[in-house]
Amino acid sequence: MLLQLHVKNLALIEEAEMEFGPGLNILTGETGAGKSVLLGSMQLILGGKISKDMIRENAPYALVELLFEVTDESAREALAGMDIELEEGQLLLSRKIMDGRSISKINGQTSTVGQMKGAAACLLDIHGQHEHQSLLYGDKQLEILDIYGRERISPAKEKVKAAYETYKKCLQELSSLDMNEEQRNREKAFLEFEVGEIEKARLIPGEDEELGRRYKKLVNGKKILEILQIVHGAAGSEGEGAGEQLGQAIRELGRVIEYDEELLGFYHTLEEIEGLLNDFNRDLSSYLDEMTFDDAAFYEVERRLDTINGLKSKYGQSIEEILAYKEAQEQKLEVINKFDEKFQEAKEQLKKAEKKLQLFGDELSKIRKEYAEDLKNKIIAGLKDLNFLDVDFQIHFE
Repeated sequence: MLLQLHVKNLALIEEAEMEFGPGLNILTGETGAGKSVLLGSMQLILGGKISKDMIRENAPYALVELLFEVTDESAREALAGMDIELEEGQLLLSRKIMDGRSISKINGQTSTVGQMKGAAACLLDIHGQHEHQSLLYGDKQLEILDIYGRERISPAKEKVKAAYETYKKCLQELSSLDMNEEQRNREKAFLEFEVGEIEKARLIPGEDEELGRRYKKLVNGKKILEILQIVHGAAGSEGEGAGEQLGQAIRELGRVIEYDEELLGFYHTLEEIEGLLNDFNRDLSSYLDEMTFDDAAFYEVERRLDTINGLKSKYGQSIEEILAYKEAQEQKLEVINKFDEKFQEAKEQLKKAEKKLQLFGDELSKIRKEYAEDLKNKIIAGLKDLNFLDVDFQIHFE
């Protein structure tokens, strides 16, 4: 709401200040009293053109200030969108004219005329014999009509909005499929190569881990053999091996157990250890007998690991990820193989969406025209009540 108008050194006005209240405020006066000057001063805040002739004779400048109290939420949001902050819910717009140039300020901060015009448009509109700002814009005219017929127009607009969203989605779907034959063939060949390369490897989940263990064993086979031979010698029953020494210890202890029953426990413990050691030496001997380094086996494991690691570098960090990638590429390949069917289906969906959008659009247009006719008749009737006898008013749709 406009709270105050302050004008200084503008045309014939030395200084004038007016306060406005809620509801209708009427300013009356004789011809030449300055009503038009006051209205014109508001036009300057709305971005009106300036000239040095506007400045009162012998005055250094002219000043116009408008103070608003902003309570409308939509106006607050619009101002916030322009980075304009209110001060205690109020907004002060001022324009100072000096020798053909002007300085515009919003809440005391310098602004451009465009910023001032934008802020003022959220708060002020002028309707006069030749002054009707918002009515000059076609989108504003449509907005006025939609507000007038909102009871039926708003639901119709929502239907159009939903239909348009569906139409856009169908259009995007068709665009994503719209590639020429050369592109399709190139994409198909690429997908077939990737799927074929993975299929050829015949991957088994967990295979890479087992191969890794085998490869580590084969690479370190010589070292393993050397160490096990040392262990076998140390634990064996020949020479200075643990088995020979343990057997001797059992024999010696067996010579004295008859003299002390407590020694029997030690004797049986040594026998158990000898049994475990014999089992260990027997298993170790079997392991050594079976252990051979097969160049062909090593090459096969190495080759297989190279194949799997090569696929990992392209398609995933594990066999599971590689197989999942292959499945995704197969689905893309299926779409290309069924391209004509998919493309035709997408075209049909777009056609249906377009038809539905056209239907709802026509329905909205029809409702708007009905309300436009009603509004036209009411405006004509209102003008005739004001004694405009020869009235012609039309609302055109283009």
